[in-house]
Amino acid sequence: MFAANSLPRSTSQPPPSVSASNQLMPKIYFRTRSVYKILLNLDKNKSAGPDGIPAMVLKNIAASIAKPLRNLFHLSFSSGVFPCSWKTANVFPIPKKGVKSNPGNYRPIAICSIMSKVMEIIINQKLMKYLESNMLINDKQYGFRSKRSTGDLLTYLTLKLISVLHKGREAVSVSLDISKAFDRVWHTALLSKCRSIGLDNKRNKLLIWIENFLSNRSIKVLVDGFFSELYSIAAGVPQGSVLSPILFIIFINDLLSLTSNPIHSYADDSTLVSSYNFRKKALATTQATALRRTETSASVNSDLIKIAEWGMQNRVDFNASKTHCCIISRKQDITFNPQINFQGLDRSVL
Repeated sequence: MFAANSLPRSTSQPPPSVSASNQLMPKIYFRTRSVYKILLNLDKNKSAGPDGIPAMVLKNIAASIAKPLRNLFHLSFSSGVFPCSWKTANVFPIPKKGVKSNPGNYRPIAICSIMSKVMEIIINQKLMKYLESNMLINDKQYGFRSKRSTGDLLTYLTLKLISVLHKGREAVSVSLDISKAFDRVWHTALLSKCRSIGLDNKRNKLLIWIENFLSNRSIKVLVDGFFSELYSIAAGVPQGSVLSPILFIIFINDLLSLTSNPIHSYADDSTLVSSYNFRKKALATTQATALRRTETSASVNSDLIKIAEWGMQNRVDFNASKTHCCIISRKQDITFNPQINFQGLDRSVL
């Protein structure tokens, strides 16, 4: 069941074209000192991955193993080959709400090799520095970025909507839901977008390494002390991986600049917001108010069409039934219905 969640939509379509950046990712170097520092900071309570090597062991022998690990990381990166033994993850099913006898009510928690995570931490630090310094990540993305949090996004949107109310304006907010967001990332489209932001160049083999990192992965599930057989993962970014969050942000990045109304996002949790004011001379007329609301509804629906088309082009499934619309207004007008429609479903609020 967990492996089936990572089956991509079957189509023969090419990946969507994305505008290319003029920037090029600089070469990545692995330093013994950096490896040593990461080993010392490992959480000794972390579970061992499929290789059975616990964090406590790696931490205690950090001085002896830092240089050999550095050489291993350099060989893996320079050859563009991610070790096969690091491509398997142990999955522990954790019950969510609902009946425990239903496998669908379990959340998979993946445990990867700790040595793999050490290498990924170094690459992730270099990649994030490159993306942030060259402003290649949309500013409306708050997920997994330094000095940004869910609290920051919540505060920003709250203040923005309070300002709308204080100015006597109204806003329409639409929250979007992506089905199995991390599990079904289309590798071909992701690699194409990585190429467009300068990760494919003569200076390093990062894109080749990422392609190998994503391919031929597998999971095995542990229940009551027994492991299942191995199951292949055909799509998605690996759960439990350090690199997966930033790879997902790269994958979804172009969506945030697609619409005329802003989309604010924390990873895959996105909110489309459209605010509008009333023409001053006709502020009190019902006809003018109705006209502005109609124009806003049309603008939001136009953006939702673009979002749905982006989903089709990128093999992303938006859950229309979990898409919700909210009206922010001080007017006591309960008849206001914005007529919001997404993928054939009426998301209007009465």
